[in-house]
Amino acid sequence: MRRISHVVVTICVNILWRVRPLAGRAHLPSLATRATDEHPAESAEVEALRALIRRFPYWMRGRALLAARSLAANDVATAYAEAQALLALAPKNSHYHPTALFELGRCFLRRGDAASALAFLDRAHEISPNNCRVQEERSAALVLLGDKARALNILRTIKPDELSVEGKAALQWLSREPASL
Repeated sequence: MRRISHVVVTICVNILWRVRPLAGRAHLPSLATRATDEHPAESAEVEALRALIRRFPYWMRGRALLAARSLAANDVATAYAEAQALLALAPKNSHYHPTALFELGRCFLRRGDAASALAFLDRAHEISPNNCRVQEERSAALVLLGDKARALNILRTIKPDELSVEGKAALQWLSREPASL
């Protein structure tokens, strides 16, 4: 019975998250009071995620979203905490497990700890080897560690149409760096 209620709660929270733009402001935090001048939509979304996670602490998708959105807003501490919580909550066979490892790797990259970032990103790569975002972040960690040749090789394995704008720029930059390779 407990497992069924957990599934029902997860489904309900996911529905609440999808219909949040249509929902009234009574049960979500005020968008106007918490928004910043720089990114009002992102700030409001982060606050809405925090409110839902306070009510439903086992909502893994919400924790993954909050980690990613917090990192995008340069809130590394929140992103790290949410990624750690997600890692603790997510079963090893869940798709949230490599997501947690990926977000932790990104947090360590932001902090400048490329060795720790690479360790988490390598673990995420072992679980989901075809994830281009993981590959790009691994490449970034390798550049910070000074292994530009390996970083270039990783980026070359990704199809050009699957590379992000940052990945394309890194590939172009690494291709022009003959002295450092």
